[in-house]
Amino acid sequence: MLNLPPKGPNSFSGRFGVGGLLLAIVIVLLLVNSVFVVSPSEEAGTRWLGGTPMTTAPLTTGVHFKVPFFESVDRLQTSRSVYTLNGLDVYTNDNQKVTIDVSLIYQIPSSAVMNLLYHIGRAGAVDIEATVLPVVRDRALAAFAQYNTLTISDQRAQITQQMRKDISEALSRLFGVDVIDVQLVGIHYSPIFDQSIEEAVRAKNLVVQAENTVAQKKFEGEQKTVTASAEAAAAVERANGEAQATVLQAQAQAKAIDTVGEALKGNPEYAHFYGLQHWNGSLPQVVGAGSIPMIDLSKGQDAGK
Repeated sequence: MLNLPPKGPNSFSGRFGVGGLLLAIVIVLLLVNSVFVVSPSEEAGTRWLGGTPMTTAPLTTGVHFKVPFFESVDRLQTSRSVYTLNGLDVYTNDNQKVTIDVSLIYQIPSSAVMNLLYHIGRAGAVDIEATVLPVVRDRALAAFAQYNTLTISDQRAQITQQMRKDISEALSRLFGVDVIDVQLVGIHYSPIFDQSIEEAVRAKNLVVQAENTVAQKKFEGEQKTVTASAEAAAAVERANGEAQATVLQAQAQAKAIDTVGEALKGNPEYAHFYGLQHWNGSLPQVVGAGSIPMIDLSKGQDAGK
């Protein structure tokens, strides 16, 4: 019968199993730390433990190799990025504080990757926002300093355009960053300024109301003047008409008297005829002494035959 050596931790197979497991672990760690992948939205660079860059050009999309444990990877997003700066205090040319919110859309080209990773701020992408922030703040301050607080709302488009131009030129010149757009997304005035604006609007409304009242009173006065003038003119016309009517009536009466007088002069018998024309059929009554006047009716009857 064959006697096999007893199995135990010190046996060959035991030693081989543990050693093989350790070797496999080491190999896996070496492979994991020597291979890395760059995604389509970023570019990368590598540096030695001491900080010396190991690449002279940015690494683009794909699988790349590095020295395990001794070489590290720095990644930088090169697709479009949105950076929002909220609560930025700026001052206008009349020394009023205004708080603004600015939205910046930018993109880092390949030509700027190595500079931003290893020559500006700390190595890597940890200082990108800290690099952009001072430039945005400075150019926003400069843009608002050219305008008066009361005109900001009306000139918002011009201010935004000025900020876009200044920020774009500065980031391109300093860091090679391409600015896609800059938007002034919020303007917040101080409570004191808001209150002064409300009071000014209220005062303006009161002035307009007073002007409207004056205009109304003036219109009413003019209307009364026009009405009085019309009534006076009408009264004058009525008076003129009545005067003219009186004159005409007097003239007519005078003419009638003249006509009767001429008739009496030319024909004495006309007096009897005129008397008959105007007699009402009643005899005159005389109170007191004297004779009763009589009218000779026979001559009138003879004249009628």
